[in-house]
Amino acid sequence: MDPDLPLIRALRAGDDSALADLIRRHQEPLLHFVYRYLRNEAAARDVVQETFVRTYFKASKFEPRAAVRTWIYAIAVNLCRDEVRRRARRGSEVSVDELAGNERAPPVLTDPNPLPNEMAGRRDQFSALQAAIEELPRPLREALVLFALDERSQKEAAEILGTTPKTVELRVYHAKSRLRQMLGGVLDTTGRDTEAG
Repeated sequence: MDPDLPLIRALRAGDDSALADLIRRHQEPLLHFVYRYLRNEAAARDVVQETFVRTYFKASKFEPRAAVRTWIYAIAVNLCRDEVRRRARRGSEVSVDELAGNERAPPVLTDPNPLPNEMAGRRDQFSALQAAIEELPRPLREALVLFALDERSQKEAAEILGTTPKTVELRVYHAKSRLRQMLGGVLDTTGRDTEAG
């Protein structure tokens, strides 16, 4: 049984404390996912907050066709799409402060004593990979982020995206192929091997 289903039932019954439990369980991983999608911490925090607001108000309409967690992620994906559309409409209205807020340090390297030139090369590779992922068409980017970066199963990614596991598998395959083309073999973009969902 879905461990979150009793919390949704409690919300329906008017127990607002159930929302706090849902937030405690899902806020951190959801924030990581949304940040990977939007690449902006402030926007990611806003989307996560709005996701839980909508979870609260839509709990009465939830039908357990999928796990509650999957439903919450589907809400977040839709909000991320809305945010991307808002950004596109704003176009070139980007402030220097916003640009500075988007810069992130590369992930912690496993080599405890890399040489400075190696660190610079890795940082460049990481930046190139991030930029290439952001250039992917939305369906490919979403499938790649959910499956390869957020490590969701093909089945769960499909439920979140409202598609089939086979479609997720194909989208991830095409996303990786495009990344290899875009990056010219500079990076290893193989990630996780796709698995039958």
